[in-house]
Amino acid sequence: MRIFGFFAVLLLLIGAVVVANLMSFNHFAQVDHVFDGQCTPVRGIVGPEDIQIDSPRSRAFISSLDRRSRGSRGAIHIFDIDNPLDEATWRDRTDGKPAAFEPFGMDFFDDGEVQRLFVVNQAVNGIELYDVADDGVLTHLETVSERRLTSPNSVVAIGPRSFYVTNDVRPGRSSRMGEFHFLARTASGQVFFSDGTIWRVAADGLRFANGIDLSRDGTRLYVAETAGRSVKLFDRNVETNLLAAAGEIKLDASPDNLTVDENGTVWVAALPKPLTTPIHRENPESLSPSQVIQIGADDKPQTVYLDDGEELSASTAAAHADRRLLIGGLYDDRFLICGLPRATF
Repeated sequence: MRIFGFFAVLLLLIGAVVVANLMSFNHFAQVDHVFDGQCTPVRGIVGPEDIQIDSPRSRAFISSLDRRSRGSRGAIHIFDIDNPLDEATWRDRTDGKPAAFEPFGMDFFDDGEVQRLFVVNQAVNGIELYDVADDGVLTHLETVSERRLTSPNSVVAIGPRSFYVTNDVRPGRSSRMGEFHFLARTASGQVFFSDGTIWRVAADGLRFANGIDLSRDGTRLYVAETAGRSVKLFDRNVETNLLAAAGEIKLDASPDNLTVDENGTVWVAALPKPLTTPIHRENPESLSPSQVIQIGADDKPQTVYLDDGEELSASTAAAHADRRLLIGGLYDDRFLICGLPRATF
């Protein structure tokens, strides 16, 4: 009888741990719609995981991949913000290069002389570099990779070939051990710096390192810590590219990609209930909520958009352009273009 009592207590303890973990990821929380503006769906692009704004040309780069279809090749689209019905939006701009292409996070670099798109390619665990013409033609230049980059997620460029890239979990996010690292909040995430040739670890000890971007002056680096439900802050030395931890901003959701707009405001796409995301992948009818959080100069987060997943499931990208907010997600065949009330910017 004692042995049965022992196993009963053990099962109760395991159950309590599981429930506590689910609650810590907001799994049982109710999600109500929050947004003061109006959103219009733009259909025809499947899995728009990241969105990057080119403000001077009023266009957005969108990385897409049908993640429910094995073996499919991803694409990069260019969306004309002032002409949402432009038929060129639905055409892949990569010219089929490289052949194995599963795009994730991106960054657009423009120093006045060079226009270049940096794209994480999870098919090869590397970064693809494309030259960008004024008319939107992408010319593939090279693939940059390194053996320690086992699970690249997002990238921010600081020069024509130099960048920071997040390595979300060392075992790889698609592996069983990677899934365990996320659930257990194991601090195996990293940020690498590369000048295109030499690589070094710039930061580590992150609980699933995800989206990444720089302040407008390049002195502060923002990193989304998905399992830690926070945005990590780093001071950046612009001469040496060394990073120093500078605190964190706690969130009420799990952040994915983030972008810094022309005004220095940080826009974070987040997953209020991240454990619903893999369920949504297997069953499109099972929704995964979406959230967009705005972080201003005071480093205080404010929810701008919240939805139960009916309008858009599993948001992973939020990009601000003028008075419009573009929101993308992992699996849906659409992204949202939303008109923002003036109070939010």
